[in-house]
Amino acid sequence: MSRYILIVLLSSWWLCLPSLSAQVAVNDSVLEVQDSIADSRLKPTTDSVATKGEEKFSKWIPDADEQQKKLPLFQGFTLSADVFGLGMYLFGDYGTIEAALRLSLKNKFLPIAELGYGLCDRTDYNSKIHYKVNAPFIRLGMDYNLLKNKWQDNRLFVGLRYGFSTYKYDMNGPDLVDPVFGGSAPFDFSGTTSTSHWMEIVLGCQVKVYKNFHMGWSVRLKYHLHSSKNENSKAYYIPGYGTTGNSNTWAGTYNLIFDLNWGKKKGKNNEKN
Repeated sequence: MSRYILIVLLSSWWLCLPSLSAQVAVNDSVLEVQDSIADSRLKPTTDSVATKGEEKFSKWIPDADEQQKKLPLFQGFTLSADVFGLGMYLFGDYGTIEAALRLSLKNKFLPIAELGYGLCDRTDYNSKIHYKVNAPFIRLGMDYNLLKNKWQDNRLFVGLRYGFSTYKYDMNGPDLVDPVFGGSAPFDFSGTTSTSHWMEIVLGCQVKVYKNFHMGWSVRLKYHLHSSKNENSKAYYIPGYGTTGNSNTWAGTYNLIFDLNWGKKKGKNNEKN
């Protein structure tokens, strides 16, 4: 009896062996699929990385030079008035009343013309010599916008100016006394005509305050080039340049600026500032 039971068990085990092998193979394949899915979640394949990389670098972002090329040439012009020079005259002995017209070419090159009127009415405390002049002047030049983003309305600039003025001045004072032979001679030189030329190096900025209204300042180093000579006197103050004590002088402006966009052509990427 036991012999028959042993034969039946061996036969059943032998018959079940193929099905067990198939089940093991199925389980192994399932485990492989699960492992591959887990690996794909943890580590992206090379193809996916390459695809993502291609998508990342396929987006073209224009640089500053390319954006500058798209900016239209004419970007309007500005009108400005200097309040610093007027304040100097109201609270001192000399100053200027001046305004400027500046064009904008790609908001990079800024040709400018500055027109004004120089005034001086001063009496020296020690010598009692009185000097007076009222005359126009003009400065012509170019500014260069240093800011990288040329689409905005703010500017930081450096520039050059050439200044020119033809004027008449009055200089008079106490009579001159001859210390050796005695006697005196009048010191009065009225209506003396002179012409002056000078150069300026400019550093300045302008900042948008509200819509088209801006404010800004500039610092200037002025170099005196030439003034016509007079035998009896020398101009104390040159309209638009300043005092003539040295061959160069420092000056500054504080400007109220109106950015006028008449005729300005805007590009598609123009920022609203």
